[in-house]
Amino acid sequence: MRRLQPLVAFLVLALAIGGAVYADREVGARSFEPGADGAASSGVWFCPHGGGPEGWEVDLQVANPGDEAATIRVRTLGEERPAAPETLRVEPGSFLQVPVQARGRARGSVVEWFGSWVAVGWVAHAGGGEGGVAAEPCAPQAGERWLLPDGTTESDTSSDLVVVMNPFAREAVFSVTLLSERQEPVRQGELTDVALRPFRAVAFPLNDVVLGERTVAARVDVSVGRVAAATLGVVKPTGGIRSAIGYLGAPPETLAFPGGGDSGRTDLVVMNGAEDVAGRAALDGLLEGTQGGQPFPGLADASLPPGSGRTFPATTDGPTTVVLTVTGRDVATVRRTFGVTSDQAAVTGGEPAAAWIVLPAVAGFPSNPGLVLSNPGTEPAVVTLRYLLPGPPEEVEVTVPPGGTAQAPEEFALLAPEVGVVASATTGTFVPAAASYSLGREGMATYAVALGIPMPEGSA
Repeated sequence: MRRLQPLVAFLVLALAIGGAVYADREVGARSFEPGADGAASSGVWFCPHGGGPEGWEVDLQVANPGDEAATIRVRTLGEERPAAPETLRVEPGSFLQVPVQARGRARGSVVEWFGSWVAVGWVAHAGGGEGGVAAEPCAPQAGERWLLPDGTTESDTSSDLVVVMNPFAREAVFSVTLLSERQEPVRQGELTDVALRPFRAVAFPLNDVVLGERTVAARVDVSVGRVAAATLGVVKPTGGIRSAIGYLGAPPETLAFPGGGDSGRTDLVVMNGAEDVAGRAALDGLLEGTQGGQPFPGLADASLPPGSGRTFPATTDGPTTVVLTVTGRDVATVRRTFGVTSDQAAVTGGEPAAAWIVLPAVAGFPSNPGLVLSNPGTEPAVVTLRYLLPGPPEEVEVTVPPGGTAQAPEEFALLAPEVGVVASATTGTFVPAAASYSLGREGMATYAVALGIPMPEGSA
């Protein structure tokens, strides 16, 4: 037995090292050794979509524009221990909807993909005495600093929230700072050093902290681990819902915010998350439509002090794009639009690119789908639109003039309103968004807008 003791100790040490290596692999994104046919491709999307009372429905939307099949693994997080992930196959050139758990405000989903690149977003349909539809792309990364402009506590009927998810196998610790127009930045005890267990989600109602403010933006600072965050706006009883994924780190200085189909009212919600007292931000913007552009009201020579947020209203006519340029760090913006019924929408900004996936913004039939194409550049953008499977094989070409905004033909949009679209430019670059109505007697009961997802080179 004494002779066996060194061997036993060696085996115990080897097992311990092996277990540690395996646990470390489980914490972050997995990597794979190159196979015989080349290196495997993989990635992950983070979807802090939130939810509500029983009757809410949330579908993840997955688009595979490539020539090879993709395998996805879906796991939904909440306040309770998560269920085992579900593994699905996404065929080449196809689109798939995946229903996920939506009971409770604190909800988020993780989609890991293997093989072919996929784009992922969500569409939520409120129920349980609440109404409206919200659609949004998921985030391709988790991180340590999130900027979330879209929040308000001006009305007693609104219930805006910040949804934070921890999709990893170690605890995350973060703090939330709320920024408004009239108050100093707020970080109360329940918002400071929040410990979020692995594979969990949490939601913070803004009305519990700041009341009566037209603008309540949030900054999430992570001290341990990484998280993903978004805002969820709910107007009761049936005033609609909206979602906006946060910005990870400092956004680019110039972004385009497409929109369309609204009632003629739009709000540009801007936050300055800088903590430096010298971090005042200068703003400048254009409102571009089908007939060219004009200065965005109130933005000429406007500036925003650090640790604050502000809402700039405007009226619109037809499909329009807000092009915002900022000078300063940690400045983030959301465009909020209002449907012709009671629903509302929020869209984050994008930089022009040559190829995009546009996911649907409808929650069922009947529907009135719309697809908006923005060209903030200096040359025309010639864009080809085609459906993924199970959509039809029809294609259409749309030319978007420089500094203009155009809509996809209605006859094309109506062919398959619940299927993703591949939008690619043969010349120029552009920024697309889905802006759609759905449900009700005439398909006009709910309204949602969702920015497209840029495609990496070689993904189609």
